[in-house]
Amino acid sequence: MELSKLLEELLMVPGVSGYEEPVRERIRELTKDCLDRIEVDALGNLIGIREGEGKCHIAFFAHMDELGLVVANITSDGFIRFKKMGGIDDRVLPSRQVRLFSSQGAEIPGIIAWVPPHMAIEGQKELDKVVPWQNLLIDIGARSAEEVRAMGVRVGDPIGFAKQTFRLANNLVSSRGMDNRAGCAVIIKVIQEMKKIQPGPRISWIFSTQEEYGLRGATVAGCRTRPDRAFIIDTASAPDFPSVPEIYRDQFQIGKGPLLRLVDSRMVTHQGLRKFIEQIASERDIPLQMGVVGGSTDAAAVQLAADGIAALAICIPCRYTHSTVEVVSLDDLQATVQLVEEIITRHQ
Repeated sequence: MELSKLLEELLMVPGVSGYEEPVRERIRELTKDCLDRIEVDALGNLIGIREGEGKCHIAFFAHMDELGLVVANITSDGFIRFKKMGGIDDRVLPSRQVRLFSSQGAEIPGIIAWVPPHMAIEGQKELDKVVPWQNLLIDIGARSAEEVRAMGVRVGDPIGFAKQTFRLANNLVSSRGMDNRAGCAVIIKVIQEMKKIQPGPRISWIFSTQEEYGLRGATVAGCRTRPDRAFIIDTASAPDFPSVPEIYRDQFQIGKGPLLRLVDSRMVTHQGLRKFIEQIASERDIPLQMGVVGGSTDAAAVQLAADGIAALAICIPCRYTHSTVEVVSLDDLQATVQLVEEIITRHQ
């Protein structure tokens, strides 16, 4: 499947952190004919195996969960209170369209309610405030708690943001969920392209759960698989637009190739793997960038799994991360596919 089409398809499949079953099953369908076997562990990680002829065991991780919400309470007048699932900025929540995925299988549209400026009693002072998530409500058009429940909504049901994909200039694409469906698309594309090639190393392809909720899936999958080397494919917040703090400004850009995440809030990258990737990129003329960033990835969890695993995060630069308009470059995705394929080729 064409990489851009694969990305757009994955973006539209729900998979709120902790509720990844829909996207996991779609990934299974896209990869099942290309793998020797597929396993799902107790935390819901999808682990695909390709047996190799060599002794080396390498793994590629990409988290398949996305930021979202969960029903926390239903008010007597038919509104829904929610809890955030992952690091969502409260500033992006008001007046958003959402989708509730009920435990009975229904998909119910809703909106996060917002008091209009015409009713701002305190004037500009009130309008300048960021409303905390616990003060917001979701409106699905119901008039009572009984009506909400009759529609199939229950406490604990996941809620995703409504999505639309936009094509921008210079081969850029915008949508909610680029973090990390972009990484998933890269791995799936490599799996599909290598279907008829017998790899040298044994490869574990791991689509992890609950990354946005504390790197939980990768913590379990790292201990379960225990690879010799692990490469985590994720996104990184691109600082190539105005108003970014100077410490980060213009370190790297979207459209200039994948990023080696050297240091973040929870990880210092494995220096041997860094040199290994730099050598590949230089020899194969693959654009490569370096970054010191905030946040973290599954690499932080994998490094500390079992007795310690050599791990490195290869990230796709992404503007406006954790917003509803994340932006990536299709050129960067294709370069990351090439880099992953070269990593496999070098492990014979």
